[in-house]
Amino acid sequence: MNQLALSEQPETKPETEQGKPLFSLKDVSRSWGGNDALKGITLDIRAGEVILLAGPSGSGKSTLLRILTGALKPTSGRFEVGGVDLSSMSPSELRKYKRTCGIVEQGNLLVPQLDVHRNVLAGRLAHWPWHRILLSALWPIERERVATLLADLGLSDRQWETTANLSGGQQQRVAVARAMISAPMIIIADEPTASLDSQNAIQVTQMMVNAAKRTGATLILCTHWISLALPYMERLIGLRDGAIAIDCHARDYDGKHEGKGGEFVDEDSLISLFEGSLERQ
Repeated sequence: MNQLALSEQPETKPETEQGKPLFSLKDVSRSWGGNDALKGITLDIRAGEVILLAGPSGSGKSTLLRILTGALKPTSGRFEVGGVDLSSMSPSELRKYKRTCGIVEQGNLLVPQLDVHRNVLAGRLAHWPWHRILLSALWPIERERVATLLADLGLSDRQWETTANLSGGQQQRVAVARAMISAPMIIIADEPTASLDSQNAIQVTQMMVNAAKRTGATLILCTHWISLALPYMERLIGLRDGAIAIDCHARDYDGKHEGKGGEFVDEDSLISLFEGSLERQ
């Protein structure tokens, strides 16, 4: 912990390659019942970036991720994908965009009674006609594609095992494979390692990063823990009270905004931690 206070302005954004960003948020705000969850977010994200999105609880992380997946519309501002405002898309175009998003969540939403293969294939259901969905329930299909993904995630010998028999870390890897099966343009991982021990959390983080780099997908990993995930990331974006508090290259992060346990904290929390440490001395 290097400083007690956050800077008033976000830190310098990382330099970007020439050309238009893949995702662009322009003065995006989102309100819930008069409360501002996001306040004037302006952000460019390029194809293939590996980003850590950090912030304390209630900072707006999940709201931002829902906007990025097209599940939520901004109250004001613009969210563009490839220069196209999502609000101008037709329902069919919006559905097509949503299918390019792979989502990994803390609650992995796997079906414990099904084997690993069928759980991974569930990530393809939105892309298939009804007869193919029915076939997948009756007979395992796309075996090679699933097997390749599972091999990359260290689960080669678990493809036909009932998912309920796997450990928490293994189940989360299955969730990653399910998100990757459709070759997504962007992978959104919302607190995917919150229920894991540090060793499994690091392994799952590394595997998500490797999968994204291999396919060229953009990865946005959301967590309130900085120290665990940052070594594998390229860029850090930190939110505080619905606004961007920090946006920098991961290698340039100097440890401020960070509590004793490595979590992203706001100014009041930093002061509280500091005062608490004095009281214990």
